[in-house]
Amino acid sequence: MIWDWSFFFAYLTDPRIVAAAGTTLAVATVAQVVATVIGVGGALALRSSVAALRGAVHGYIWLFRGTPPLVQLLLFYFGLAQLGLRLSVLQASLACLSLYSGAYMTIFVRTALDSIDKGQVEASRSLGLSRFDTLRDVLMPQALRILLPPFGNEFASMMRTTSLLSVISFEELLRVTNQAINQTFRPLELYAVAALYYLAMTTLWMLVQHRLERRLDTGRREAGRTTIATTTPGISAS
Repeated sequence: MIWDWSFFFAYLTDPRIVAAAGTTLAVATVAQVVATVIGVGGALALRSSVAALRGAVHGYIWLFRGTPPLVQLLLFYFGLAQLGLRLSVLQASLACLSLYSGAYMTIFVRTALDSIDKGQVEASRSLGLSRFDTLRDVLMPQALRILLPPFGNEFASMMRTTSLLSVISFEELLRVTNQAINQTFRPLELYAVAALYYLAMTTLWMLVQHRLERRLDTGRREAGRTTIATTTPGISAS
């Protein structure tokens, strides 16, 4: 038999595969959170008046966008060890994924902030708002709506990119799948199981992303109606 359905379903619910999928999701989530923090910091640095700081961030983006993530991972795990800095598998994985994605998030956040009319910043400052208050209360809420689609795509990509971690023996989904294949010699069913888990994780996230985008869009429309109602005589906010 070329395809064994009983084997496929047995490994679809195998505790080792399920646990590995959970590990994959957890690592992707932590790495994406760190990458987003890096992206916000990097975007603010690019808007800084300090030329050296902007140059350092541009160099970071150039380096991590211009080299393959697999090469970066091998450098973090094997290359740094040669220099005396030994990272654990988890440390190397999170550092590589976070910095790689952080380079892209920096561009996404900067683009979102730059798309907002500069007049709003000037108006906020004229009202006495500090730079931080302007960023928090004026820029970021608007930038969030612009940032959500590329952020969602980046997180979906992050979940798939975790498969590279198998090359340094990190016990994620692909690594555990390969171990099962070495024991059973059934690559077709087992790779199909792994593909189904990756597909399920990215699909669930796309549904969450779509719901968030609709909620943000609904909030924007309601805010617009409230503004019109409060500034136009004879129109009720209800």
